[in-house]
Amino acid sequence: MDNYTKGRRFAYRLVVTALAACTTGMAHAAHPGDLDGSFGGSGYLTNDFFGSNEQVYAVAPMRDGRFVAVGKVVGANAHATGSSENMAIARYLPNGTLDSSFGSGGLVQIDVDSASDEARTVRVMADNGVLVAGSLSTSSHADFGVVKLRADGSLDTTFGETDIGSTRKGYVRLDIAGVNFHDNGYAMAVQKDGRIVVAGTTPVFHDGFNYSQVALARFTADGQIDTTFGDGDGVVILDPFFGAAGDVLATIALDQAGNPGADGRIVVGGYTFGRNCAFLARVAANGSVDTTFGSGGRVILADANTGGVRTGMSLLYSARIAADGKIVALGQGGDRGMTVMRFSANGVLDTSFGNNGRSTIKISGPATYDTPAALALQGNGKLVAAGFTTSSATGSPHEDFFVGRWLANGAIDTGFGDGGSKAVQVSTLDDGAYAVAIEPSGNILAGGSALRPGATQPDFALLRLIGDPDRIFYDGFDGGF
Repeated sequence: MDNYTKGRRFAYRLVVTALAACTTGMAHAAHPGDLDGSFGGSGYLTNDFFGSNEQVYAVAPMRDGRFVAVGKVVGANAHATGSSENMAIARYLPNGTLDSSFGSGGLVQIDVDSASDEARTVRVMADNGVLVAGSLSTSSHADFGVVKLRADGSLDTTFGETDIGSTRKGYVRLDIAGVNFHDNGYAMAVQKDGRIVVAGTTPVFHDGFNYSQVALARFTADGQIDTTFGDGDGVVILDPFFGAAGDVLATIALDQAGNPGADGRIVVGGYTFGRNCAFLARVAANGSVDTTFGSGGRVILADANTGGVRTGMSLLYSARIAADGKIVALGQGGDRGMTVMRFSANGVLDTSFGNNGRSTIKISGPATYDTPAALALQGNGKLVAAGFTTSSATGSPHEDFFVGRWLANGAIDTGFGDGGSKAVQVSTLDDGAYAVAIEPSGNILAGGSALRPGATQPDFALLRLIGDPDRIFYDGFDGGF
């Protein structure tokens, strides 16, 4: 337990007792969807670490109010002179200040071989260690990569590839396609036995070309390839979803607490490039295709407009598993807004949700985009999505942070923000979210990037909105830490 957690332990017990006794609190003091002025001084903040391309791709709240944001920075090359694109893991205090007890001034960079490394997904472990997945690269190709850090930000040398003697490197790489081909990890799930599933893409030659296909790999809790998954090599590659075209893996569906299905099955989602269709698919615990899901283990969401009624999606970016086992997918279709669709646990469209299974939030004009990126679930069943909207508030069109919320039944939550959504201009130039999460307080944390006037590369950008106080006891939290 670090000093910050020790100091907060007693305070959190008092907070929980007080919340149980009163009917007002921070999330009640302001309107849901308002900026939290205690965060960054204005409800949002940016971090310019090195004056380089710096972006947040995932955020993970901690039980004590701190949080972790991961992505990439262009920082010092750890193995040569100059700089390289490095995996970035930053930890923050509840008010948005970098946590100096973590890494170097709150930031950890991972550079394994002087090439491009990036984090795409993160989970904070019970001991406050941090598990991160994404891509770790050599000079010639990217591999699936998983990194485990201790609570202080140092590499966990009980995890991953063998280093010297019995020590391990704290990370593991998996080369699926071979030298000169990129394998990119984008999503991660930690199963109840501690095994780690990473999903992404790998190139496979078919129809005369190397097209990207969805790949899943499983590792043991200590970072070794799990040979009980797939055909003995720990890897499963899904068949193409649309013939001669590349598939893009966007998400593993997780529940409110960030876990996959308790039965070990894994639901993945994404879209096929240039084919106006998205997909969901499910594999069994051993990696085999789960034929009880959809049609032959998959559901195709074709974007269409029939008689003015929009159905399906062309792009799917995120998916979650609701408390009742239903699957909610977030994406975009030809109506160019943030769209959610809901399916039964076995992949059947739930027509009781929204308008015949589909609901869209859109505030910009018909020719511009309100683009989603990430989806979170509240404990009361509401759905929160984050991305960017196209705004002309300060002149020429640019992108701004955009958060929308739906009720559990798919109706737009008009009590949130400005009639169901909140647009926030973090910069007078482009800014937007790639990640969203619900904090233990019930507030909404979004992360992404912002390009400041006078800068040529974006910075880390984070914002917090007031939410609903429905997650104080999430994951069994009782104040004991």
